[in-house]
Formats: sequence, structure tokens, C-alpha cells
Amino acid sequence: MKLWSISFAYRLGLGFHALNNEGSDGSNLMQPRRIDVGSVTYDGISGEIVRRHILENFVDVCRSQTIAMLPLSEGLHPDRGPIGIRAAARNNDASAVTLDASNLFPSVRAAIEKCAVLDAGGFLAAWKDAQGGANAGNYIAESDYINRCCATIGGVDPVKRESCFDVAWLISENPQDLTVTQHSAFRDTASMNSRYAQSMRSNTYGGVIRADLHRIGTDDYWYLQNGQNRLAITPEEQKKRQVALIEAIINFIASPTGAKTAGWAPHVFLTEGAILLTSARTAPFASPIKVDLTKKDTPVQADSSYAKTMEDLNNNTDTWVWKFNNVKELLEKISQIKAKLEG
Repeated sequence: MKLWSISFAYRLGLGFHALNNEGSDGSNLMQPRRIDVGSVTYDGISGEIVRRHILENFVDVCRSQTIAMLPLSEGLHPDRGPIGIRAAARNNDASAVTLDASNLFPSVRAAIEKCAVLDAGGFLAAWKDAQGGANAGNYIAESDYINRCCATIGGVDPVKRESCFDVAWLISENPQDLTVTQHSAFRDTASMNSRYAQSMRSNTYGGVIRADLHRIGTDDYWYLQNGQNRLAITPEEQKKRQVALIEAIINFIASPTGAKTAGWAPHVFLTEGAILLTSARTAPFASPIKVDLTKKDTPVQADSSYAKTMEDLNNNTDTWVWKFNNVKELLEKISQIKAKLEG
């Protein structure tokens, strides 16, 4: 078994963007996410935002390549995990109206088989939480789909599948001294405009992403089912899902999107980095930023050696590294990585 894994270390120059405006200071002025390093505050773009947009790209790639997905996953519904497993239970056995200990793990396996998003993105099916509180069992928007297609919840415990990929925060390389503010709505009164304003920032950001490709298509609970293989899909389908996830990650770096996609597209003035693919271990990476807490005023700095550090790991045997200095070079790497995976 090859331990296919891939890592990305990259720098993005983002001008006039609001990719992760989520907070406020009490004035209704939307503020970018921030990271405190020592006593200095830097701008950040959360890993969850990046992850969300990688999954959006992943859904698009899967749809274009007819890779299997369940309907709520294709819509990136927040409860796609638990509802998808219930749908898989009913699909496995139309008479199985209840999800219980007898069919839970075969249903989880079936959900992985039927849905690349649940497979690569992971889920937490917290059954007991879903049943508690004032709205116990009350999925209003999805009730018709659930009643037609899903088993009811019996006496089962929560189950979890870890995602096959993880994403680090993007962090700016310099503290932000200037604020560029853009009004997101206009009122003909200066006093009210501040209620509809949000900050836009410009900076160079460093980030890392890693995906354990060999986990794609595997059943985390195979050992609880007699005679089951760990791989829940065919090797050919596994390869398609692996390439689709790589393409989704590359698509995000090539065209970064954020929490708001209605007029907040950044002016991207830098795209560079390195991609490391290995068949032997979890992919290592070198961060494009370095943190030195002894430097009180500038604890975060760019590390210009990161791409060279990754390149030195290339051995052309079980580890390959590609550098890219612009979007064109980045996009060209998809076919080269695919060739290695299919090699």
C-alpha cells in the first residue's frame, strides 16, 4: 500500500480584499479576522473559510466528472453527514426505517461509497445532539427528503469521520497599519453609512494545505464489520476522487474566494509556492512564514527559503516537488501530479 499524501505551501498577494470579514468592534463595522502573535496583531483568513471554498471547488469538479455525491452534500448542507448516513441506510435496505446498532456502520460505509464529499470532507454525525433541545428531530427544510429517503434515528451513538485534508490559516506577513474601507451599501446620510461599511485589506499571506490521499475511499469502521476491506470503493474511483481533491485545492489557490462572494474578489498580485507529493508518508512541508517571538515588533516574517526546503526533499523515487511562480505554472501541475498518481 502506498501512502499517497500531498502538501501545498504557498504565498498569495491579495489586494483590496475582504475574504474573511466576520467580526465587528461593536460599531457594525465589519472587521477582518485577526491573529495575535506575541503582542502584535496580524490579519488572518481562517482555515475553515479556505476549506469551505476548497469543498465548493470539489463539488464542482465532482459534478463535471460525474463522481458520485449525495444530494445534500452537493449542496454543502451543514448536516450533510448525519442525513447522508440516514439516506444510505434507507438506500441499503428500503425496509430499514430505523438507524440502529445493527445497520449503523454498514450505512456509514455506504455513505462513503455514495458520496465523495462525505469521503474527503469528513463529518460528525452527532445523533444525540440532533435529537435534543426544543427542536428535537425537527428538520423543517429537509423534512420531505428525510421522510421519503431516510431511516429514523434509533438507539445509536455518534460517529465521526476525520477529513482527508487539513488547512492552515493564511496569515499576513506584515502587521496591518492601514485600513481601506468600502461601503457595502449606500444610504444618503453620512451618519448611517458606517453601519454598512466593512474593512478591506491588502497584504501578502502565507499558507499551507495537506491532504492524505491514501485515506480517500477508505472506511474508518471496517474492523467492526466482518470480512470487509478497508477500501470502500474501487481503486479506479479512489484515483478519480484523489485527483478531484487536488484539482479543487489548486483551483482555490489559483482563484481564492472567501466568506463573501458578492463584490469582494481580491486583486491577486502574487501567486507562488511549492507542491510536494509523496507515496511513502504524510507529506511534509515548509511554512512560508516563520515566527520569532523574541522580535517584539515583527514576530512574523516571510521565510524565503520555504520553497527551496521543500525542493530539497525531492528524490524522484517516492517524493516529488514542483515549484510554481504564477497561476499558469500552478495549473500545469495538475496533469503532472495526476501522471504520478497513475504511474
